[in-house]
Amino acid sequence: MYARLAIRSAKRSWVDYLLYIAAMVILLAVTEVSGCIAVMGKTAGFQAASLPVLIAVILIALVGYINAFMLKQRARELANYLLLGMEKNRLSLLFLAEFLLIGCFCFLAGTAAGFALCRALVLPALDRGMDYLKMTPSALYARSLPHTFFYFCLVEAVCAFQLYGRIRRLQIRELMYEKKRNQTMSRTYNPKKWGLVFLAGFGCLAAAVWGIAFLPEHSAGFLISVAAIPLFITVFAFYQWLFGFLYALRREKSASLYQTNRLYILAEITSDFQTHAILNTVFCLCFLFSAMSFIVGRFMLRPELALFERSVQQWMGLVQVSLCVVFLVIYFSMLSLQQLIQIRQEAESLRILYYIGRSALQLRHLSMQQTAVRLSLPLLIALPVFVPCVPLLNRKLNCLLPGTLHNILFRFTGEYLLCTFLFYTCYFLAVYLMSRRYME
Repeated sequence: MYARLAIRSAKRSWVDYLLYIAAMVILLAVTEVSGCIAVMGKTAGFQAASLPVLIAVILIALVGYINAFMLKQRARELANYLLLGMEKNRLSLLFLAEFLLIGCFCFLAGTAAGFALCRALVLPALDRGMDYLKMTPSALYARSLPHTFFYFCLVEAVCAFQLYGRIRRLQIRELMYEKKRNQTMSRTYNPKKWGLVFLAGFGCLAAAVWGIAFLPEHSAGFLISVAAIPLFITVFAFYQWLFGFLYALRREKSASLYQTNRLYILAEITSDFQTHAILNTVFCLCFLFSAMSFIVGRFMLRPELALFERSVQQWMGLVQVSLCVVFLVIYFSMLSLQQLIQIRQEAESLRILYYIGRSALQLRHLSMQQTAVRLSLPLLIALPVFVPCVPLLNRKLNCLLPGTLHNILFRFTGEYLLCTFLFYTCYFLAVYLMSRRYME
C-alpha cells in the first residue's frame, strides 16, 4: 500500500523530488571533487584529508534542511497513512527507506558528475605542471569513491536519525499542519544578547587582524592560527541577532512594513528564522573560505614567489583554487535551490496575491526582490569582515614581499570579487527565469 501511494505522491509532487535530487547530486558532486583532491594530495605527499571532513559538516546542515523541506511537503500525506491504520514506527522506517533509495541514485549520479568535473578541470592542470603525480583517471576514481561513500553514509545516517526523531515526535494533528507551521521565538531567545556576542566577537577579530598587520612575525603567526575562532563566533552571532531582530520587527507590525512588498519578504525570511540563521552562517563561511582559498592559491601560483619547491607550490596553489570553486558552487547552488524551494512552499500565497489583484508583472518583480535578498543575505557580514581586512593585510605583505609584488593583494581581491559578481549574475538570472516560469 505504501509503495503505491508513494508512487502516486511522487507523480503529484515530481517538482519537489526534482529539487531534492538536484540538491543531493550537486552536494555529492562537490564531495567527490573534494575526495579526488584529498586522494591526489595524499599521493603527492600532502595532507588534504580535512577538506572532505569540512565538506561533510556543511553537507549535514544542508541535507538536514532539504529533508525538513520534503517532510513539510509530505506531512499531510503521512498523517493520512496514520489515519488509515499504519504504525508510526513502520511509517517512519518506510519514509526513510524511500529517501535512502533516492539517495543511492543521487550518489551514483553525483559521484559520476563530480569525477567528470574533476577530470575536466583539475587533471589537465596536473598534466601540465605536475608530471610526478602518476595516477590514471580510473585509479583516481576507484580510490576516491570509498571516501565519498563513507561521507555519504555518515551524512545520511546523521540526517536520517534527525528526520526519524522528528517524525516520531509529531502527532497526527501536528503532521496535518506541519507544512504551514512557522518557527516561533522561545522565551529564552534574546536577540540583544546575540548582538553583544557579535560585538565582542567582531572586536576580537578586529584585534587579531590588527595584530597580524602590525605585530612581529612570531606574534602574528599565533594570531593567524586562532583568528578563525572569533570569525566563526562573529558570523554565527550576527545571523542569530539579525533574524531575531527581523522576527521581532515583524511582530511589531509597524506601518512602514505595509509599503510595497516589505512585509511579505520579511515574513518569508523569518518564517523559519532559526533554520535560516544557521544556513546563512554556513553560506557566509563558505564565501569567506572561498575568498581566502582563492587569494592563497593565486599567491602560490605566482612564479616570483618561491616558498616551496616549484611542483609542490604549484600543487598547493591548485588545491586552493579548487577549494575556491567548491565553496562558490556550494554557496550559489544551494542558495538558488533554497529560493526555488521557498517558491514551492509559497505557491498558495502567490496564488492569493494574484487573486486579490496583483498582476503577473508585480509577482515577477516580487520574485526578483526575493532572489536578490536570498543571494545577498550571506554577504551582509561577509563583505564588512572581508573588505576592511584587505588594506591591513596588504600593508603586512608589502613589508614581506619584493617590490614587484607590492599591493598584489588588492589585485587578487578584485579578481575574486569579479568572479563572485559573475557567479551572482548567472545564478540570479537562472533562478529568476526558473521561478518566473513556475509562477506562470
